[in-house]
Formats: sequence, C-alpha cells, structure tokens
Amino acid sequence: MNKIIFLITLFFLGCASQKPIEPNQVVDLDVPEQWEVNISQNLDFEQEWWNIFNDNNLNSYMIEFMDENINLEIAMLNTRKAKQASIIATGSLFPSISVNSSAVESEQNTAGFPPFFSTLFGQSSDEVTVFTQENYNLSLATQWEIDLWGKLRQGRIATKQQYLSAKYFEDFLKLSLTAEASKLYFAIIEAEQVLNNASKKLKNAETIFELYSLRYNKGSISIQAYQQSKIIFNATKSDYNNKLLMFNSLKREARLLVKNYPSTEFLVNNNFPKKLPSIPNTLPADIVKRRPDLIAQQYNLLANKALDRQALLTLFPTFSLSGSYGSSSNDLEDLTNEDFSVWNKGLNVFMPVFNAGKLIANKKLAKSNREIAMLDFVNALLTAYKEIESGFESDLTSNQALEIINENITLSENIYNTTFDGFMKGSSSFEDAINANNALYDNLDLKARLEKVRIEQRINLILALGGGFNITND
Repeated sequence: MNKIIFLITLFFLGCASQKPIEPNQVVDLDVPEQWEVNISQNLDFEQEWWNIFNDNNLNSYMIEFMDENINLEIAMLNTRKAKQASIIATGSLFPSISVNSSAVESEQNTAGFPPFFSTLFGQSSDEVTVFTQENYNLSLATQWEIDLWGKLRQGRIATKQQYLSAKYFEDFLKLSLTAEASKLYFAIIEAEQVLNNASKKLKNAETIFELYSLRYNKGSISIQAYQQSKIIFNATKSDYNNKLLMFNSLKREARLLVKNYPSTEFLVNNNFPKKLPSIPNTLPADIVKRRPDLIAQQYNLLANKALDRQALLTLFPTFSLSGSYGSSSNDLEDLTNEDFSVWNKGLNVFMPVFNAGKLIANKKLAKSNREIAMLDFVNALLTAYKEIESGFESDLTSNQALEIINENITLSENIYNTTFDGFMKGSSSFEDAINANNALYDNLDLKARLEKVRIEQRINLILALGGGFNITND
C-alpha cells in the first residue's frame, strides 16, 4: 500500500510537463544490476526488424502486410480522427466569423388571418386590406469566447495529447501486428515441416503394414493382430489428413491478413532461419521508454489531467464577445447604401447557478478518469519489466530445449533403425516397429515446434523492448 501511495505522489510531481513521463519519475523499483551496466555494443533501433531473418518470402509478405492489413488502416484512420479533434479544439480558441444573409417577405391584413381562412368564414376578399413588406439583411458577424480561466486551452491540450496517444498507439499496433503476422509465417513453416514428417511417417507405416500383411497372408499371424495393425495404420493416415488441414488453414489466414482471397497459395521457406534478430547482452533500465504503447499511455494520462482541469473550470463564469456589421433594408438595392448600415457589439456572461449537480459530477468523473489513467500507466510499466524478464528467460530456455531435442532425435533414429531391422528379421513385433516410427517423427515434430517457439519468443522479446536492434561491436 505504501508503494502505491509513493507511486501516486511521484505521478503528480512528474506530470508537470506536457512531455512523456520518465519511468523512473513514476516507479521506484530495484532494477536488476545487469540492466544498469553500460552495453558493449553500439545500438541502432531497427523498425523493420524482420529483415534480419534474411527470408525474402517473409520480407515480401511483411511489405504487403504493412500496405494492406485492415487493422493497420483502421489505426491510421483513428489517428487522423484524433488529429482533426485537436484541430477543432485549437479553433475554439479563436473568434468565429460568419456571413449571414436573409430575405423575408411578411404579409398583414385587416382580417387578422390569411386570406384562405377568411374565404372559409364567408368574408369576401374585397373586404380585406392586405399590407405586404419585404426585408433584406446582409451582415458579417463574429463571436469569441474569452478564455479567461484557460478552460479552452485545457481542452486544446487534452486533444493534442489524445492525438499523440493515438499516434503512438498506432505505432504500437503496427509493431504488435507485424509481430503476429511474422509468427503466423513461421507457424506455416512449422506446419509444412510437420506435414512432411507426417508424410514420411505414413510412408514408413505403409511399408511396415505391407510387410505385416504379407505375413498375415502366409498365415504366420492371426487375423486379430492384422486387424489391430490396420487400425494403427489408419490412425496414421488420419493424422496426416489433419495436419494437411491445419497447414492449409494457416495459409488461408495469412492471405486473409493482406486482403487476398483465402486460397492455399502462399510461399514460405522450407526451413527456419538460422539467424535470429539481435538483442543486446545487457540493457539499460529505461529501455522501456522506447515502447510506443507506454508512450501512448503517458500521453493519455496527460490528456486526462488536462480534462480534469477543464472540468473544474466549467464551474467558473464564461465571457463571450459578439458583434456584427452589415445592412438591412426593405429594398434589395439599398443593401449597399451606407445609410442602411446596422452594427452591434456586446458582452455575454454565463454563470452556472443550478444544473442538478451535473458539473460537479462531471468534475468527479474527470478526476476518476485521471486516476484510472495513472494506474493503467503504472501497471503497463510494471508489466513491461515483467515481459522483458520473462522474455530473456524464455529465450535461454528455448535454446536449451533445442539442444535436448536434437539429441533425442539422434537416439530415436538409432532406435527406429534397430527396431526395423529386428522387424524384418522377425525379432521385433509390428507394435514395436510402429511405436519406434511414431517416436522418431514425434520428436521431429517437436523439433519443428521448438524452432517455431524459439523464434516466437525472440519476437516477443523484441515486442517487449519496443522494436528491433542493429548491433555493432565497438
């Protein structure tokens, strides 16, 4: 509880500027010592971080994704909307000028009501005297609310911060969606490798089953054993079909993300890349300042602070200047005559007296929104540190898991070869041969999955760090 109070106190002290907040002004944490060590490489931030994979198919897909993805287009339009809202708020600080014109024809008669009704009441139209009058007006008018208390300026500040928040959120969404698109690309590579493994697995199972069928035809095995072997063989065929379905489904999803017809025509490399995007060996504690989502949160926080101040200022009187200059005449040709000029000026004062507590409630609502925005930012900052820590640990674990699975594949190949030779000589059963075959390709599938997970975890780490790096040694 004391830490939360401390965070809130630092927040109010750190929000004096209209610039993004330094994380160390908001959260005082025991950052790991290795984060504070100066890094031994030169860092350049890389926005198109996927280029480091050296995969032309991936590069082509990501270029198309950046141009055609619907969610990115929506984010860009939301940023434009926020920018226009900022322009509108800025415009409210200046006087509004308008040109007004009117042409009015009025009619009065001695009957007191229109001639149509006088006829209905039996009165002759000859008995009614009609007076007709025309009036023409042309004027230039202006109105300006004097921002004596700064209410309009606070609105302008809020919308500007909201625009910057939307802009950085668009950058974050771009980073996040490109990360997901690249993960999908590598998931397709994994699915293709798993499908190839299933094809080889099915081919081996078919060879073993054919040999077993020959033994059954010779009467050396029972029909029950033959039927059981066929069930196992059919399960292998079903497994292949399921993996083919998954492979095609992922390709359709990838094409859908770039607004293409969801067919299965999609090019990927046969193998995973050998080189992964680089990350520094050690990182400064304030690396999260480059994360666009955190910057967006900070601008949102500042916007809510300005809205809170604006809500307070709505309780104060409002002063407005108004004026107009023009001409008014019963004849259209006299509008340009100076003798018919009309002008006025005035000062309007509006003071809220009673509105059933709406303004007070609006002030309390704005204050609550500001406090929520502050807590959201603190939570996002702490979550960022957690994601980085977890990312480093997962990155190390995935590399270790790949070393283990490579060793297991070597052992599985030896076991399968030995078991298959035994099956050919009659010393190993059908179940032993099939199980050895399944174990080998299960390990190969696991390797493909671990390769994909290793890349996904590296991408997650890049996302946690706010983008990629180009690293050169000093």
